[in-house]
Amino acid sequence: MAYGTKDLPLAKPDLLQEAVRARLAHVRKATETFGKYGTSGGIDNYEKIGNFPIKNWREGRWAGASKISGVAMHDTILTGRKACMHCPIACGRHIKVTEGPYAPMDCEGPEYESIGTLGGLCLVDDLVAVAKANELCNRYGMDTISVGGIIAFAMEAYEKGVLTKKDTDGIELGWGSGKALVEMVHKMGKGEGIGSLMTEGSKRMAECLGRNAIEFAIHVKGLEPSAHDPRRFFSQALSYGTAARGACHNASWSHPYELSLYMPEIGIPEAQDPYRIEGKAEFTAKLQDLMCVMDALIICRFSQVGKAVTVTNHVDWLNMITDWGIDIPEYMKVGERIFNVKRMYNTRLGVSRKDDFLPYRFMTLDRTGEDLTNQLPPMGRLLSDYYGYRKWTEDGIPTPEKQKELGLDEL
Repeated sequence: MAYGTKDLPLAKPDLLQEAVRARLAHVRKATETFGKYGTSGGIDNYEKIGNFPIKNWREGRWAGASKISGVAMHDTILTGRKACMHCPIACGRHIKVTEGPYAPMDCEGPEYESIGTLGGLCLVDDLVAVAKANELCNRYGMDTISVGGIIAFAMEAYEKGVLTKKDTDGIELGWGSGKALVEMVHKMGKGEGIGSLMTEGSKRMAECLGRNAIEFAIHVKGLEPSAHDPRRFFSQALSYGTAARGACHNASWSHPYELSLYMPEIGIPEAQDPYRIEGKAEFTAKLQDLMCVMDALIICRFSQVGKAVTVTNHVDWLNMITDWGIDIPEYMKVGERIFNVKRMYNTRLGVSRKDDFLPYRFMTLDRTGEDLTNQLPPMGRLLSDYYGYRKWTEDGIPTPEKQKELGLDEL
């Protein structure tokens, strides 16, 4: 970590303050449901459209989703809201539990991704148990998304006899068991018994367990996916496959743009058909680049909801801070440069096209459930289009020409 001792002067502080204040009302209005119900307020809708993760990504419908939603939390254990510094959205949750096996709890509540993985993936519809597992992950310093994915993998391994009760130290690792969920988080946090292996991730765990465990170990580049189904949004499939650290929804945050968002300034004039192939590579790459530059500036993704804050606002505000006078294409080029630097680092470590594919289940298994549209992502075509748009080789390596164009040729 680096620290400085001097003030950072702003080029046009008065204009900046006025411009930011002018957008605050838009942000509050566009994100009011995030404030009221948190990021998990839309769980019922995500389950309805087939985006919610269920039973280690095997199924597409689950009646338990509504029991662990942000609305259910609001009506039961929610006691307050939390916000990042100066944020007008305040989507964070604070909960309190005074009775039952997991009491007392007076802590931060789970967000959407945590509920999706600890709850939906494991079929646990006990909101308090999910909240307890979330609290323990925070205390042990473990990522809730990966923990939920790993426990769901272990539950399926237990169901199929790849893991036994002896392996789990007597824990009945059955689907929907809140008790088992919490006990397994403890085992992982303490590195006890099977928990020691589980903390190495589902990829490593599957390799150690053998048999057919690799077929239901759901990960990309060793990272368990976020709680968004890539069979519902093909841009999510492509981004999961090509993102530097694996199956992370934040690498592109593209699924809202396939539902309702648009950003004409960067060539996305309207929401896109989630199953459309043509143009999906360009669409996904642009959003990956945008997320890179937003991360560099520490701009919240939720500010994009309802076009409350646009790329035009980003560039205007940046110029008010720095007086650089950059335009939108230059702004997006920064994001493209960041994304390519990460790719170049990965390719130095041996990453290529072979690592950009999804796990078998996402590419071969139709989900079951009423009114689900089952279309499996054609990763071969999507990757070829994507590499072509990125000006990478067929193996997924940034070409010398692309490196020179971005000023990265000396790397």
